[in-house]
Amino acid sequence: MSATPDRSQLPLPLRSWMVRLSEEEIPIFSQTVSEISRIMSKEEYSTMALSRVILQDPSMTAKVLKLANSVFYNPGGTTISTITRAVMVLGFEAVQIICISIAVIESLVQGPAKERVQRELARSIHAATQARNLSLQTKLPESEEVFIAALLLNLGQMAYWCFAGSEGETLDAALRAEPDEDPDEIEAKVLGFKLSHLTSAIAQEWQLTPLVGEALKGRASKDPRGRFIHLGHLIAREAESGWATHEMKQIVTEASRLLGTPVNQVGSMIQGVAEEAVNTARAMGAGAAARLIPVVRRGLAAPETVWDGPDDWAEPDPMLQLKILREITTIMQGKPDLNIVLEMVLEGIHRGIGMDRTVLAVVSPKRQSVRAKFVLGMDRTSLTGKFHFDLGSRPQNLFSNLMDEPRPVWVSSYNDPDLKGRLFGNIFEGIDRAKFFVEPVLFANQTIGVFYADRHLSQRDLDTESFESFKLFVYQANLGLEYITRQKLAERASDLPVEGKLG
Repeated sequence: MSATPDRSQLPLPLRSWMVRLSEEEIPIFSQTVSEISRIMSKEEYSTMALSRVILQDPSMTAKVLKLANSVFYNPGGTTISTITRAVMVLGFEAVQIICISIAVIESLVQGPAKERVQRELARSIHAATQARNLSLQTKLPESEEVFIAALLLNLGQMAYWCFAGSEGETLDAALRAEPDEDPDEIEAKVLGFKLSHLTSAIAQEWQLTPLVGEALKGRASKDPRGRFIHLGHLIAREAESGWATHEMKQIVTEASRLLGTPVNQVGSMIQGVAEEAVNTARAMGAGAAARLIPVVRRGLAAPETVWDGPDDWAEPDPMLQLKILREITTIMQGKPDLNIVLEMVLEGIHRGIGMDRTVLAVVSPKRQSVRAKFVLGMDRTSLTGKFHFDLGSRPQNLFSNLMDEPRPVWVSSYNDPDLKGRLFGNIFEGIDRAKFFVEPVLFANQTIGVFYADRHLSQRDLDTESFESFKLFVYQANLGLEYITRQKLAERASDLPVEGKLG
């Protein structure tokens, strides 16, 4: 990744806004983008790494799955129930684009959203959907990058109107007073910089796709992707005045020349894509913006809230459990990766059974301790650090006992006589005296770790049905690992010399 640009080179008004956005207003967005970009930039990045970033945010998880199952990203209609599966089916880049898109929208709709913010957001989502579709028509391989660059092309405008507060009233009044003037010139006169320059500065500092800078050139861009992005924004803006205007016909004619497709076909296509943009906006959680995207058949747009998120605490979902178990079975039909199987089981327990905190802990190489490897839940960082228990102490604690006697355990009371004396020391502190489920993970007939789950944060009761579901998921994990063991043994046997096989 390139070095962060020097803010001192920016004009003072623009520099002040960069400081305000990066350090005061939307730091969460830049952090999310940085974490995802860091994962994607590593040669050893994995499905599990990206999945875990997404799964820490229930709202992000719900929206990624909603988009992953939409016609926009999944035209084949393959049902996707887990984040891990979404990354495998759609690919790292597609899921990265989805996450960044959602992060942009979440940052903006959580601000003091006003009319101009929602309209800019609606235009951006509409433009991004149109630009992606245009690039797909020419079979450009970077259609996802086109989408995100088109979405971010007005990021400066969206960020400004979201956080300008009372000082934005002056610019708003100036724009309303001269509707026929070039907005860029009015912005430069009132603010001392153009909002497109704010977009460019954000894109460079946060190391977003360089295609944003190319797209800002508009028709002057020599990159066909940049021209498609420019066209997407022209379509989105002009559609607000109608689909049959003289200007729209000129835009469609330009698109027709670029695509080599008859004008009437292009016109029908972009009207259909507008409806697709409405569904995409809703899936991203931008319900208010979705209603501002102009479509031919207005009656299809249903009322939605500005931010459509899941409940604070996920409830048990038997249908989701079944879907995830089926997906694990599908994975097992090929040559499954051990970590992917465990990750999908972890997600099934967490989301399907509705647990607050879910842990996959692994035994150290010398079998002296068990430590959290993957953790899902709101206090993931805290629990990851605390979930580390000694297996060599005497008398045995519960976890060391499970290494020798693998079985599922439901701890509903610390006064249980069957468990008294086994739970002691830092186990109490490590899990915050939670009531929990725990069961060992077996690989090649040896205990290699444990699955742990609780509802401690929400203080909801554990129940028999949830325990049975928990055991079923761990059974599926152990079954999968047994299958992987047999596969590896078979592969080793096939690699032996003929004499070895016969001997």
